[in-house]
Amino acid sequence: MSEIDWDSPKGAEKYDRNCDHQFQKGQVLVEMMGIKKGDFVLDVGCGTGRQALNVAEIIGPAGQLTGIDPSSYRIELARKKFVEGSPGNVRFLVGQAENLRAVPDNSINHAYFCSSFHWVDDKKTALNEIYRVLLPEGRVGMTTLDRNSPNKMRALVDPVLAKYNIEKRHEWHRGMKKVTAPELHDLLSGTGFTGISIEPRAVQRKYNSPGEFLQHLEEKDSPEGVLKDIPEEIRKKIRKEITEEFRKAHTPEGTGFGNITLFAIATKPN
Repeated sequence: MSEIDWDSPKGAEKYDRNCDHQFQKGQVLVEMMGIKKGDFVLDVGCGTGRQALNVAEIIGPAGQLTGIDPSSYRIELARKKFVEGSPGNVRFLVGQAENLRAVPDNSINHAYFCSSFHWVDDKKTALNEIYRVLLPEGRVGMTTLDRNSPNKMRALVDPVLAKYNIEKRHEWHRGMKKVTAPELHDLLSGTGFTGISIEPRAVQRKYNSPGEFLQHLEEKDSPEGVLKDIPEEIRKKIRKEITEEFRKAHTPEGTGFGNITLFAIATKPN
């Protein structure tokens, strides 16, 4: 998993407050995988530990959970969530998906990537590591963005930025290495996994106001902070135009910007 070179203590805290979208998709994945009491679980790209809290409750004291993430700031927050009355069966480690040396062979019932697989640089190596640590009949699962999915947020923002000749000034989702459903199937199959299920789902991220949407675009510690370094006088004009476009797309249920998310599960054969 690539190093998060844009992360910071404040960035980790912002992520913890604003990761409901990823967390909810992860809850669905965990249920789909059938994680149960007593299971040994690996959370790859665990972030600040929100999904770990959910899973720790499911597996109970008889199970074990290991969370791993390349951001030391996020791992620090994850550990704090388990400080008081912390069960001895939960641990968090700073590390990469491509190197799970702290996890023994054939020791895990379920390993999952909740909105983190698209950040992994060397996906083949990472999946080989997952295969190694899984028990026979163990399962790997992931929610990951489909590379072929249109970016509705970008479709709204880019034309406004283009008016000011800054459409290429920033990268969206910098560092992400998305895959398509067929590519993901080939990666899992090539590793040796069987019983592969990949389900594309349209998952909306709702914004209730232009201000909420703009705040997301301006966050300095977000890879989507496409407005964060634009001079203030230009940014004011851009904010006004984006607000107008946002209101055009608004519905009583809120304004949704979503990508196709791939919900994938596969099994290590016995």
